[in-house]
Amino acid sequence: MRKLIGCYLIFLALCPFYSAAQENIRFDDNFNLWNIQKGQQATVFANKAYIRAQPNLKATIIDSLSLGNIVTINGSPFKGNTIKNFYAPWHEISYSDGKVKKTGFIWLGLLALGTQTAADGSQYIYGFERFLKSTNEQEPDHFSTVVKLLDSNGNLQAEKSFPFAYSEQTFSQSKLLPAMGLQNVKQIIRIEFLGEACGIPSDYYYVAWTGQQFVSLPSRYSVSDAGVFYYNEKIHFPSEHGKNSQIIYKYIEEGEVIDDNAENPNFKITKKKEEFQWNGTGFEKLQTAN
Repeated sequence: MRKLIGCYLIFLALCPFYSAAQENIRFDDNFNLWNIQKGQQATVFANKAYIRAQPNLKATIIDSLSLGNIVTINGSPFKGNTIKNFYAPWHEISYSDGKVKKTGFIWLGLLALGTQTAADGSQYIYGFERFLKSTNEQEPDHFSTVVKLLDSNGNLQAEKSFPFAYSEQTFSQSKLLPAMGLQNVKQIIRIEFLGEACGIPSDYYYVAWTGQQFVSLPSRYSVSDAGVFYYNEKIHFPSEHGKNSQIIYKYIEEGEVIDDNAENPNFKITKKKEEFQWNGTGFEKLQTAN
């Protein structure tokens, strides 16, 4: 445990984009989950995003952009503001309004964390709605995270929110999956928040699109600290395990070091399996089996 705490403190010293002493989450201006660089394009995530003449909330609003609009990042970030209970920087952007090219400044939190385009031209985009402080001990502080589906014309078709308990993850990415053998599912978007340091978890969220609505599927996560412990979850869908077409399996493995041999530590390993039944519109946890 002392090794885990040591790794955690070193990580905070090197990557000061999060402070537990802050009442709200504070992302670093240069290093954050968006990882947006100069020259890259980004998608507007908010239903309506105000564009300002300068990078601050007191500056004049000169325009607004809608959900799904594409912007280009013009340069390095500017000092930010806290909006929706989390701090993020401003960026100068350029975008097109018909044949007219415009520039202005946008708050980073109004842009999507990621976008996936399906074969039919529809788009799955995800981002943060706001950061919410816990109101009870059972629920951690979390981001209200939302995935939205736009049709090929950019019209909003559906959206689904889920809580993401931020734990100093440094990178986010997503992948569009097929139905994976699940009945009445068109596609699944897997949204990942990855930890790249010891003791920082990686979280994976699966959201299925049935053609009529979004449905959250079982999530998974993994975390480890070399020489101390590891915890890993894997999801197996029907197309992967080839068994019951209505069952999703989650395999869980934990390892805890039981000696002090740093070069070749011995782990006490525990394995178990969870089963979830899919009924075409949702799932139910069935049992836990060793």
